[in-house]
Amino acid sequence: MGPLAGWSGLETKDHDSWLIDHAEKLGFNALWFSPMNAATAVEKMAHGKKLTGSYYAIRDHFKLDSDFSTGDAAKDKKHMQFFCQKAESKGIRVFADLVFNHVAADHPLVLEEDRQIQDALKNAVGTVRPIRASNGKLTGIRYTEDGVEKGMHFLFRRNDDLNLKVGGPAEDRWSDVAQINYSSPAAREFFITGRGSEKGYFKEVIDWHLDHGFTGFRCDAAYLIPPESWQELISYAHQQKKDLVFLAETLGGDKDKVERLSKARITDEKGRDRPAFDFGMLGFYWWDFKSDWLPKTEHPRLLTMSKYGGAGSPDNHDTAYTLAAGMRGQFGKMAGCDEAIAAVCLRNYTLSALAGNSFYVQMGFEYGNEKQNRVFRGMTSPADWQELQKRKGGRLDISEGIAAVNKLKKDMGVDNCIAHFRSLEPIEEGKAVRIHIDYKDADTKEKKGEVVLLLNCRPELGAVTLFSAQAPGLEAFGGEQRRLKDVLIYHSPLPKTPAPVKALKPIGKAPGL
Repeated sequence: MGPLAGWSGLETKDHDSWLIDHAEKLGFNALWFSPMNAATAVEKMAHGKKLTGSYYAIRDHFKLDSDFSTGDAAKDKKHMQFFCQKAESKGIRVFADLVFNHVAADHPLVLEEDRQIQDALKNAVGTVRPIRASNGKLTGIRYTEDGVEKGMHFLFRRNDDLNLKVGGPAEDRWSDVAQINYSSPAAREFFITGRGSEKGYFKEVIDWHLDHGFTGFRCDAAYLIPPESWQELISYAHQQKKDLVFLAETLGGDKDKVERLSKARITDEKGRDRPAFDFGMLGFYWWDFKSDWLPKTEHPRLLTMSKYGGAGSPDNHDTAYTLAAGMRGQFGKMAGCDEAIAAVCLRNYTLSALAGNSFYVQMGFEYGNEKQNRVFRGMTSPADWQELQKRKGGRLDISEGIAAVNKLKKDMGVDNCIAHFRSLEPIEEGKAVRIHIDYKDADTKEKKGEVVLLLNCRPELGAVTLFSAQAPGLEAFGGEQRRLKDVLIYHSPLPKTPAPVKALKPIGKAPGL
């Protein structure tokens, strides 16, 4: 994105933000930023490459990273507050990314604990003994100094040799971060509950973001953090500002750890008990449209830990490739490659939007972005966005289709609803699938609407001819069609008469026709 001054709108002549205008044009009601706070300087190896400056390894939670800052903290705050207020005036919520599982390995708190450990080892007489929690995890040490028994309780997870514990897969070790030691009472007190008049550190981080204008939070690696800690933090946040939304990262999380988030509870404004999280994150990217994994496993498990269940997305920054890049790898040399990529992207976006209870995309998806939005400094830049602008109006531009789907979802009046899969079945000899979804109010459980989606399983092979009616009694979005290029939508009658809706614009001629 580049420095705030380039997109906040505060210093433009008309005080407009091109970023907010772009989101509004596409029909989105939220903008989610990856962490913007000062990032680590620690170098790490990931997939055989040396990388540094992960935005998810935060070294200072109370100032912006140099990639975004104007160089003046007070000015940064004015820019961010202006941007958030401008977005709110257009019905757009601004999300920050909360990273509460870890901090940067070079965070001052980590360096101070390292120093204290070294001092203890230098001054200790005799054996240094471990302090362990009931789960066996190391939470501190005991030692004797000058005849006095002393103890030290850790804020961060450590191995028995007292070095930082490094997690993550073998090909991408988390060597640039220090994990919070949630098994340690000292860590829970310092980071979460606070002591006496002192707030927990992460409550202060929430305060900082609220003060800068954010009204939504995506919670990184939420499943790695105890639910009682989330309950404390989310309850605190709602006390500061009632109208907040919390989205838990659940992708790739252990099933039991995701489901235990259901233990994080809050009381809503009407005194009703409810899950603390509003949404989890659905793994649409990994679904083959055929197995019942998503409707019968992934979707229900997120309903156990959040009020509205899963938010869908066709890809995300943790996938190996963007959806468009992955399809380029498969279709690269075939005739009509760009049209096929666009068809897959629009199909998967529509599924994410209408089968998810909320939905999101990476910026640039609307233009078939093929460069993954990695989270390390220097891996993406404003120049990448400028390059994507050249695709406007081209074969890979699906922005009109995205705007049409977003408008339909809004016009259906199912904002407070949960999507429930009624049925999933192959049609036309397995060339396509038919998905029937009901929308039920999250509070009253009353059915508010329904959709039937017809998805072409292999758009690159051409359109599928439909030989029979697929959704009797429902309205065909954009008019009845008998050729399924990417996706067709049938929906229940709209509860009001909205402005005319553009049909999903066909993207060129289907290959092979």
